[in-house]
Amino acid sequence: MTRRRWQFTLAGAALALLAACASAPDDDGAGRTVQMPLEWNSIDLAEADLDLPLVAPLEIATLSKRIGEGQVFENLYTFHGVKGYVLTSRVVFGGYTERYSKTLGSLSDFKTHAAELSLPPGGKMTVQDARPFLNGKPLTRGFVATATAEPYHARCFVARIGYRMVDYASVTRAPDVVDTVVDVLLCGDLPRDTALLQMLTKVTAVEDRAAFRRKLSKLPIGTI
Repeated sequence: MTRRRWQFTLAGAALALLAACASAPDDDGAGRTVQMPLEWNSIDLAEADLDLPLVAPLEIATLSKRIGEGQVFENLYTFHGVKGYVLTSRVVFGGYTERYSKTLGSLSDFKTHAAELSLPPGGKMTVQDARPFLNGKPLTRGFVATATAEPYHARCFVARIGYRMVDYASVTRAPDVVDTVVDVLLCGDLPRDTALLQMLTKVTAVEDRAAFRRKLSKLPIGTI
């Protein structure tokens, strides 16, 4: 899978952030290899960087994290009963470059991104319906799409959304940069698109850890 190099404006550091980077490859059923993330550590749901465990319409199977250079917090979710993942990436005390932030609002860039995705066993993603994601916040940008990866995956949901999750008075950023990106690639017996869109609309950064733990403890899913 293509390596995407994303630069971050954090103390001038440059980071190669991989949404799917090298590990033991799987065959996707068409002779291609699918590389899954490396150097992840399993964590409890209560340690999630974003409050996605509170708003996800799917039962979480695993949650892993890693912290990259420049303090990029990444969480990787998998779910029971479906293929794929949700990957959240947040730049702490900084943001993505203005140039990259703007690409998140490009339909052609999103379609290129979606076409490069694959899940074993299955072929390339075929985007059927791509549309802008809107949550009423001017700095949020991105797209969602229904897709297929025949013959194995007849229904998939793909999204790549950039958010401004946290504003720090001490951090100077360009007006339209985002600090968080949520990538979604899910296939199988999925909930309605409206439920997945609601998840993407409601998700936010966990700022009050104690309150987050209390809310999480009241859910029937508990913690991993």
